[in-house]
Amino acid sequence: MAKVLRPALIVLVLALAHAPLAAARGLPLRDQVSGVATLGVSVGDNERSWVDRGLGKAGSGETVTAGAIIAWRPALGGRIGGLVTADLQSALSPSIGLDEAYFTLRPSPGAAVRLSGRAGLFFPPVSLEHDGSEWSLSRSITPSAINSWVAEEVKTAGLELTARTTVTGRPMGLTLAAFQGNDTSGTLLAFRGWALHDLRATWNDTLPLPPVPTMFAGKQATRTRPVDEVDGRWGVYGRLDVKPIDTLDLSLLAYDNNGDRTTVVDGQYAWRTRFLQAGARWSPAARTEVLFQIMQGETSMGPRIQGLTVADVGFQSAFILMSRDIGAGAITTRLEQFSIDDRSFKDSDNNAEHGWAATLAWTRPLRQTLDLVIEGVFVTSDRPDRARLGEDRRQDNLRLTTALRASF
Repeated sequence: MAKVLRPALIVLVLALAHAPLAAARGLPLRDQVSGVATLGVSVGDNERSWVDRGLGKAGSGETVTAGAIIAWRPALGGRIGGLVTADLQSALSPSIGLDEAYFTLRPSPGAAVRLSGRAGLFFPPVSLEHDGSEWSLSRSITPSAINSWVAEEVKTAGLELTARTTVTGRPMGLTLAAFQGNDTSGTLLAFRGWALHDLRATWNDTLPLPPVPTMFAGKQATRTRPVDEVDGRWGVYGRLDVKPIDTLDLSLLAYDNNGDRTTVVDGQYAWRTRFLQAGARWSPAARTEVLFQIMQGETSMGPRIQGLTVADVGFQSAFILMSRDIGAGAITTRLEQFSIDDRSFKDSDNNAEHGWAATLAWTRPLRQTLDLVIEGVFVTSDRPDRARLGEDRRQDNLRLTTALRASF
């Protein structure tokens, strides 16, 4: 990681950790700790999980999984706040890590244009599914392929500002951000492809890659570091939110990490990754909600050889989700499709794939802070690169999970 990014995050965490000391001196501060914990049992097919350096599309391959997100929100006085979250994920090693750490600027009450912001390490506002506490899921255990990728490869360290107002009586918002720490975004997507799982990258963490093609052997590290600054360049994203009617929220987001494709440090390549996303949240009836996300982008890495970039893929995915409260809990269904188009050297490194997935989940409240979640995820995909690993290029993945989810 670049020399600037690591000290900056350390200073941020230490500054937030200073809040209890300030409180002891009589300053008007209030510390709050909350979290979400999940314990689940899963069964599924035998294709090797990507966590075990395979190309499996569904889940982490673990039979018993445990996870927790613990958040601390120091109130620093006035409009300034903060958030520090730690993740416990039994399927990864190390199993605990720093998830997010940032200062917040709350909007001024009553202002015609309400300004808010974040500064530090955080997920950009891409996922519509992670709307539970501590950026968790509220309707299922496993997010879509889009938001699984966001959780593993699209975390940023930077500054984000949001302005909200009303135009012709309707709410509107604009978010702009500049960031670093996201140079390797695209590594997993290209070499492994899309996957559906509930894991998320933490600061200074590494995630496994499948065996890379011969042309990258000895150059690309066997594990990618998703939160890493390789080239010292800044990326940007922007999001526009509108609410044309009371029951419909629309958003459009553009993202560009501005990576220098020719920079590599300790086996970690900078990828140039950019995408556009459109999203919608619709409430067509009482106790019913529909979510829609569509993403299209491209990611590339390496020098140009014979007019082609060494690694160059386009990617696309979309899903529609419907959730309805039926009294005895909520039923959630999700259908999605995904694809990758390899645009260079397919004879020796074919990263193309296409597939679709279906998810059915039932969430049953047992107590005010305890839910039972039963979920089934089916994924079918065709990826020619599986043949290089001695597998059939077409695979069907089915995973069934029962879990308890507690909030505190």
